[in-house]
Amino acid sequence: MTSALTLSSFLYFLLFCATMTFSPGPMTLLLLSLGVRDGLRRSIPAQIGASVSYLISILIFAVGFSELIKGYPVITQVIQVVGVAYILHLAYKQWTSSGVVIERIGQVEAARNLFGKGLLTGFSNPKTLIMFSAVFPQFAGTGASRSTVDIAILGLTFLLLQFASGCLYCYFGQRIKHVLENPKRRVLLQRITAVLLLGVAMMLARGFAH
Repeated sequence: MTSALTLSSFLYFLLFCATMTFSPGPMTLLLLSLGVRDGLRRSIPAQIGASVSYLISILIFAVGFSELIKGYPVITQVIQVVGVAYILHLAYKQWTSSGVVIERIGQVEAARNLFGKGLLTGFSNPKTLIMFSAVFPQFAGTGASRSTVDIAILGLTFLLLQFASGCLYCYFGQRIKHVLENPKRRVLLQRITAVLLLGVAMMLARGFAH
């Protein structure tokens, strides 16, 4: 089996994933909070839980759901439009937000509890539905074998990038705490994220149009 992915399309996908995984959201704020409190090592169970939720979501949406709607282009187009609209909504929220709010987590939790918290946060994140049902099929080939190989490559890339971003958030949590406690710097971070999300939405809309 071979892949239909080109270098340019893979780099485009990489840019999209980097923006989505590093942009503030429920998962990144959870990991940042754990990093501020406990550091990188103790956050690993939560990151594993998140990775498991994303893997299951890939199998459900990128593989199963995309196969179900393959013969219904109208449904596919609706999902794509909803995906772009949702990213624009995220950009608007980031621009108008007063800043990132870090949850104050209390006592140290057991690894099993952290795993469950990461799992539930991953499943409840609307980004997963958009990513895996609308974006992944856009980059996968049309043939059955190619589509499987491409989704496997895209899925592994996303999981690695998501885990890496989680590690960075946790590792630098305590180091950038003073930055996030400054209201002006928090707002600046939100504005930068909003611009990046706007660029992602435009790129997605252009890709769907083609």
